[in-house]
Amino acid sequence: MKREIRNTVLALATSGLVVVGSAACSSQEVIDAVTSSDSGLSGASDWTGEDALMGQLEYLAPGEFVIDGQAFFVSEETLYLGGLNVCPAEDGIDDVGFGVVECDLESFEAAAQGETPVHAKAEAELGENDEIIAVSITEYDGETPNDSGATDAPGSAPAPEDGAADEASELVSGELEYISPGEYMIDGTAFYVAEDTVIHAGLYACAGGVQDPDTGDVICDFDRFDATLANGTAITAEVEIVDGVALSITEY
Repeated sequence: MKREIRNTVLALATSGLVVVGSAACSSQEVIDAVTSSDSGLSGASDWTGEDALMGQLEYLAPGEFVIDGQAFFVSEETLYLGGLNVCPAEDGIDDVGFGVVECDLESFEAAAQGETPVHAKAEAELGENDEIIAVSITEYDGETPNDSGATDAPGSAPAPEDGAADEASELVSGELEYISPGEYMIDGTAFYVAEDTVIHAGLYACAGGVQDPDTGDVICDFDRFDATLANGTAITAEVEIVDGVALSITEY
């Protein structure tokens, strides 16, 4: 199927205007039909939801992109982070090459249709009709992480090696900003959370949690802490960071 024809069908599908025969088809049914053709695209049924989409971002239709052959939609709640080719800015990417500048859909659509390749990581989830919807789209430097996600990526940073704390420890404090699952920002510094990151909370995150009998601190589970921050709750904390990974997060 030619690209311009596919784009027209998908654009009509998103507005609910496609009718096949005498029966109206849902947007996802039409999209699945298109992606099952010789276009080389994958439908929602091929996506497991276990991994983020990562690779070159391609424009498909208004509000829809493709990464590595997988089509997906955006929503009004989708978070956009650029800083390199999309919404470029000085210090627009973090230490591992991911964008930290809040951006918008129009800028990503324009950049994806331009001549310069745009690489992005899309955290996504299934919608009510099993369509794939991006929760966040983060531009990254294609020369830094690889498209398989094997290097440092939001929410999957490796734990620091033994002795790393003695090499480049940085202590920052202030209000935490949520970027994506397992990736936060504080005072302009973006960092990741590893499996062995120690999170002390008890005020707004893990409120009413069980205190450590020796220290009085409340050890907070990552999932609860991440969900609280993602919901927009204001959390101030002190974070010890080594090589872009948090050793500890202490709410205050």
